[in-house]
Amino acid sequence: MQETYPSRTSRTRGAGHFARFVLDRRRDIEVFGWFGYGNLGDEAMLVAAEEALPGRVIGTRMAMRVPALTRLLWQAGRPELLVAGGTLINGGTPGWLDYIEHRVAQGTRISFMGTGMAFTEEEIAHKAPAWTRWARLMAQARTVHLRGPDSVAMAARMGIEAQDFGDFAFLLHENAGPGAAPPLVRSGMRGRPRIGLNFGHCLGDQAQFEAAAARLVAALGAAYDLVVHVVVEKDLGPTRRILADAGFAGGERSPDRAGLVVECHYDDPRRFMASVRGCEAYLGLKLHAAGLAMVAGVPTQMIAYKPKARDFMRPLGGREDLLLDLPLDTDLALARIEGMLADPQPARVSARIGAIAARQRAVLNRSYPLGLGEGESRLGTA
Repeated sequence: MQETYPSRTSRTRGAGHFARFVLDRRRDIEVFGWFGYGNLGDEAMLVAAEEALPGRVIGTRMAMRVPALTRLLWQAGRPELLVAGGTLINGGTPGWLDYIEHRVAQGTRISFMGTGMAFTEEEIAHKAPAWTRWARLMAQARTVHLRGPDSVAMAARMGIEAQDFGDFAFLLHENAGPGAAPPLVRSGMRGRPRIGLNFGHCLGDQAQFEAAAARLVAALGAAYDLVVHVVVEKDLGPTRRILADAGFAGGERSPDRAGLVVECHYDDPRRFMASVRGCEAYLGLKLHAAGLAMVAGVPTQMIAYKPKARDFMRPLGGREDLLLDLPLDTDLALARIEGMLADPQPARVSARIGAIAARQRAVLNRSYPLGLGEGESRLGTA
């Protein structure tokens, strides 16, 4: 079993990062998210913003709650705060809620684009402090475009009128429209079809999930070459346990267990999507492992380990046939993968994502009318 690691390319670390924001007068949009913490899905939001609004954005890490820094950002004339994707609007009281409130109190204009919401019924019924605080912030926002219909409906319960934006990572689609190119499929290491997989912490019965995932990997490994992608640093441990239980322990594999590679992608969604395009089918636990595989045009099954999976899928027509619920049914997962290999086209949703991405670009251009800067977005005009 071979493991490969990317070079760390965090866009939100180092003095040079903030020097660009202060000195480059075009960079008037602060993009806020959970950046710099080894989670590919969050980094994808920042990359999408950088490509859609070239030369205008800077990403801010949650840890940057230093009064002197925020004063510097404000004095530098950065009046816009874009809260992008991820399930940032939730029932906890995280530091980023304090930070966003602080920036709004300074007079910053706030917009939500592709952001997800997650509150329990108890938090809603009792109007938990976070519920009330987010409602106040969203009421002050100049635009509220959320990840999917479920988030929009939850905002309505707050009394907030929101629009369905779709996941912010859809903006990474390279051909916005129905003419999206099919994925580039390469043969596996031994000429067999290559299957992409993603596992990690399921936030449920972890032992049951790892046992089912190990059975799935063992069954797939007998017939296919496998590429396992780790997209959250904390998921490397569970992934290694699953592969060991499936008989892929490093240094102990037999010749029929040689066709597996582990790739760790924490920072660069473009590099991840390039790897995924070498797979004929994909199954992923983490939302943006499966989600970015869909953006890349690969037939994909998403494990719906949290409600946000369905919020992500509803703009794509719901597609329950592309969702697998927990506890993971190994036989059903195998049948779905084999079905995608036999007839891949029904499981490809990239054309629909491309159409949504074109609409997203139009929303961004209306919200930030100087969005093209000196460069051109990868998505073109809408």
